[in-house]
Amino acid sequence: MRPSEIEWYWYIKFHDMNETHLKMVQIKILTKIFKTFSGTKKRSVPPTDGPAYWNHVARHMGLKSHYLDPFLGEMKRQAHLSLVQRWGGLPVTGRVLKTDLFEEAMGPDALLTDLPNYGGMILGMDVSAAIAIQARRRDADLHAYYVAADVRRLPFANGTFSLIISTSTLDHFRDPSDLNRSLRQLARVLEPGGQLIVTLDNRQNLLDFLLRFISRMGWLPYYTGRSYKVDELCAELETVGLVVKDTTAILHNPRLMAVVAVSFTNKLRCRVLTTLVHRALVAFQKMGKTRWRYRTGSFVAARAVRPVMCVNGCGTALDPTECVA
Repeated sequence: MRPSEIEWYWYIKFHDMNETHLKMVQIKILTKIFKTFSGTKKRSVPPTDGPAYWNHVARHMGLKSHYLDPFLGEMKRQAHLSLVQRWGGLPVTGRVLKTDLFEEAMGPDALLTDLPNYGGMILGMDVSAAIAIQARRRDADLHAYYVAADVRRLPFANGTFSLIISTSTLDHFRDPSDLNRSLRQLARVLEPGGQLIVTLDNRQNLLDFLLRFISRMGWLPYYTGRSYKVDELCAELETVGLVVKDTTAILHNPRLMAVVAVSFTNKLRCRVLTTLVHRALVAFQKMGKTRWRYRTGSFVAARAVRPVMCVNGCGTALDPTECVA
């Protein structure tokens, strides 16, 4: 993408934008992007989103360098680790589950092996056996256990886990109703009082439409499903019986523009320019503390708790100590 095309993104002003203005800007950007990428070879999308498809993705991506720059991968990793820590960290006792091992198998944004080892069991799962095996190979210190399982049909008993971390797993389904199926499964295997931390592609991000467009054109290395607003995610969590305690948005940058900017500076091999771009992206994370965080965050995040049934007949409580006789 040429610098003149990138400029379109920086003309957007938060204070005077309305939906009509946003749609007009989106149409102009799509026109520019289409002209730029019209000669790019499309990637075929298999008809399913099950193990066979993700095994195919793993084999294809295993033959080339990862699409995500190490600097951007580290930013994403730190954003998720900070989120887990801010929302209570790992439990003192019990089991921890992380859904989706794509990062651990393929990229610089792996976080499972960086979760503090508190002495309990940490389990990572992925629908693809090939991805789970690759993630296990990269875990030289055997920090966790690894299994192949579908989040829509979990093979675990009820109330198995104290904490479940689901990082952008549930936004890769071809059928949007699979989000609800997956959340029901996660709620089922969560113990009473246990927590679910979930992140999904943020539909409210100003440039999320661009990611959807490029995905539909087949220019991404894997399929992306729909994205979600924070209120949509909260509604889905409450539907399956979980209580939402916190929400936020993380990893603040213009969607895909960070990838384009870093790739551009890397190709120029200009250390000064690369440093400036890196500093700008780090500074942009301050948007997470503003009221515009849901417009700039790449992922929407929520912390939900499975209520505890009170044995004293007072209904439900989020903490056993809240029960009254």
